[in-house]
Amino acid sequence: MLPIKHTLFLVSGVSSFIIFYMGIVNFLTSVEQSTGMILLIFSVFVATGTLLGTVYISKSITKPIEKLAQSMTEFSKTNKMSNKNQIKTNVKEIFELNENFESMGEKVERTIEVQNEYVQKLKDMDRKKLEFSSMVSHELKTPLVPILGYVQMLQKDNFLGELNEKQLDAVNEIYTSTIKLQRLVGDILTTQKLDLGKLDFNEEQVSVSELINSVIKEFKPSADVKKILLTHDYKGNTNIITDKDRINQVFSNLIKNAIDFVPENTGKITIGVKEDPVNVEFFVKDNGTGISLINQNEIFKKFYQIDTSASRKRSGSGLGLAICKGIVEGLGGKIWVESEENVQTTFFFKIPKKPIKITIKNNSEKKSEINI
Repeated sequence: MLPIKHTLFLVSGVSSFIIFYMGIVNFLTSVEQSTGMILLIFSVFVATGTLLGTVYISKSITKPIEKLAQSMTEFSKTNKMSNKNQIKTNVKEIFELNENFESMGEKVERTIEVQNEYVQKLKDMDRKKLEFSSMVSHELKTPLVPILGYVQMLQKDNFLGELNEKQLDAVNEIYTSTIKLQRLVGDILTTQKLDLGKLDFNEEQVSVSELINSVIKEFKPSADVKKILLTHDYKGNTNIITDKDRINQVFSNLIKNAIDFVPENTGKITIGVKEDPVNVEFFVKDNGTGISLINQNEIFKKFYQIDTSASRKRSGSGLGLAICKGIVEGLGGKIWVESEENVQTTFFFKIPKKPIKITIKNNSEKKSEINI
């Protein structure tokens, strides 16, 4: 696409050449030499005038238009008026266009400044809200420790006195509810730390084989209660440098979900590992009810529940998968799900074999590089 200046000079140049050429032709073919000379001189004046007129138009019209277009381009990129009052022209329309553009630009600048101030205030409010929620969650966790301790004492035979069957059932119910509450508070606290960018990650050498075996050992009793087959698919001996506790936390959330959603007696859960030169890819596969495509796009959001009815059978805060996502991304990896309704579901998460430098961005928009 040609600039207007080049187009203008091209047209005027061609026009001037044609006029001058016609003058020479008339001079050479004219019967009377004086008449031919007059036509030649006239054509020279007209051609020269055309060129001079083009130069004048270029200075008074095309250059201001180019500057205005440049200012608009810069403004669209920076949202700032960097070339105020630099365009000079005697053409009324261009002058008014430039004035209107500058006025509009100043209004947009002011609007953006006000918007940025409001955005910053909202971010500060969100940060304070998260910090307050984190503090409340931590304070809620503190009294649960003695409650759980005394309940466990009551469960022991004759430790604090003998309990009858009804009293023992009540104590067991208190214990179960306390564990659920403790897990919920822990999930909320972990979520708040992830949102604030304050969740700590440690480095240690981890044997993938030992990690898988420990996960199987931890959850086999829960699987056996429902007669679920819990197996693993890994025969390697790879070592990775990562946070073992956080990986266990991810496995814990994924396997607990799988145990809840697979059928009793015929349920099957498989834990596996795939490798490439840089990453290790873990997966948890089950033959449960499956997840619809719509829910697959939402399940990693905080507090999202697939079953939101009042009569839903499975309890949970809806934070487990959001925590998994935050941990895996904090370790420099990614997590995703593949599922077919009423057939099977597989959760994958991939992490690097060695720690990498990543940038964590919390809600206060303060970036920090950490070595994970």
